Amino acid sequence: MEIIFAMDIRGGVVVKGYKGDRERYEPIERHSKICKTSDPLDVIDIIKPRRTYIADLDRILGTGNNSLIIKRLGTLTSTLIDIGIRRLDDVREAERISDTAIIGTETGSLDVIRAAQSMRVAVSLDVKDGSVMSPDPALSGNPLQVVERMNLYKIRELLVLNINLVGTKQGVDFDFIERVIDVSGHPIVVAGGIKNTEELDKLEDLGAAGVVLSTAIHEEIVPIDLVR
Repeated sequence: MEIIFAMDIRGGVVVKGYKGDRERYEPIERHSKICKTSDPLDVIDIIKPRRTYIADLDRILGTGNNSLIIKRLGTLTSTLIDIGIRRLDDVREAERISDTAIIGTETGSLDVIRAAQSMRVAVSLDVKDGSVMSPDPALSGNPLQVVERMNLYKIRELLVLNINLVGTKQGVDFDFIERVIDVSGHPIVVAGGIKNTEELDKLEDLGAAGVVLSTAIHEEIVPIDLVR
């Protein structure tokens, strides 16, 4: 099972995510036991992850972008990036600056997923309060139904992001993840809520292909070597 480091960037600095409440996000240096800086390049230089999930919060919110930084980060680590893809042109742009473009349901549509099948894409199911968030009715609502729908399309992997758990260390909903893995025809990557290394072992036993971590690394709950 692959352990993937996560990084949210806003205004050119790395911030700590918490339950999707972006107004409360603060520079990571205020929370990290490892990094005394919030500069993205410095954070990656310190952590040295093999693979990194990057969310460009400015681009997702439509307030700017961090594309130049993300492109530079791609010389230091393999990258999956969420830039708030809404159109096929956004997928092309994400491909230019990363290894894998993430189509997040928060901003994306089924039409874009369908059109991008031949490209280097993953899909992120952005789940909040038990439902998939999306402006597209075909991608919103019951997560298991959306997971089944994704079986019709060629994508690299399916991320399951529980927004309510981001940054909380409250633990994974294993029953839900087990059902997702059973239903999905794609590799499943779990994001949100990891509280210890035992949970990583359990997810691997369930058949998860990967896990996305940030808080657990910065607070030294999970050994940094696991992302290297």
